[in-house]
Order: sequence, then C-alpha cells, then structure tokens
Amino acid sequence: MTKKAQMPTLRLCDIGERIGLIIVWKSGVVYSNQTGGLACFLSKQEGVFVPIGEGLLNQDELLWEHFTGSKWFGACMDGIDEETADYIDEVLEQNIETSCVKVDRSRLGKSHEAWIYVTIADDPNSEERRIIKGFDGCRAVLTWDNSELP
Repeated sequence: MTKKAQMPTLRLCDIGERIGLIIVWKSGVVYSNQTGGLACFLSKQEGVFVPIGEGLLNQDELLWEHFTGSKWFGACMDGIDEETADYIDEVLEQNIETSCVKVDRSRLGKSHEAWIYVTIADDPNSEERRIIKGFDGCRAVLTWDNSELP
C-alpha cells in the first residue's frame, strides 16, 4: 500500500455544494473529490482544505454553469484551455478572498472540471483581509461540486 493510501482521507463530494482550495501541504490528510464532469474521476490531493466563496459572488455556481454550458457540456475531463483559465481567473478576481488565486498555466493539461490547479500569489497589501495567510507562492487545487450531467 502506498503512503497516500494509508493517510486519512476526507471525501469532499460527500459534504454537498462547497467550493474551496486544497492547499498542497504535508498535512497527513488527503482530500478527494469527484471531478471531471461526466468522467466522474476521484481526484485526490494531500493538503489543507480552505472553504472559499462565501462572499456576494456565487463562485461555485458560475463555475458549474461554465463547465455545464455550451463550451464543455459537462465533459471537461482532459485539460482546460486558455479561455477557460482566463474565465476562472476572472471569477476568482471578483472575490476579495480569492483575488490572490490564479490558474496555474503550467498545469492546464492536468486540470479539469471541479479540479483546477492554481497558485496563491504574493499579495502583501491584502494580508489583513484574506482568510488565506502565509501560503503565498504555494500551489493549490480549486475544487467544487462536480456536475456529472447525464
């Protein structure tokens, strides 16, 4: 058995509609989520889970609509393109809690619906208003409720 398989695992898909970041961190806890739209992958990452998106903007709904809409039809399972990365960055920019989070352009091919690789930018001017502090420059995964449309 691998070390990751032995770690405690929390299944995010069982807690309902929740958008959040899994900050890549040696925490000893693995977070999993159903991802990839119709593909229904079970993606996993060791780290620290931070719920986000409780502001005025319903980020998880905007992302769900994008990935189930006319571009992806719930079938984004094999990477995202620059246009989708730009859209996700725009959604993240609109919330003060997530304005420091940007899509990791070096990992577009590994990102898919409900599992987007991101980085946390260094933004010292917003330190006092962010819920995410001390993780500047870290990698993370943006994840939310998978669509799994028929």
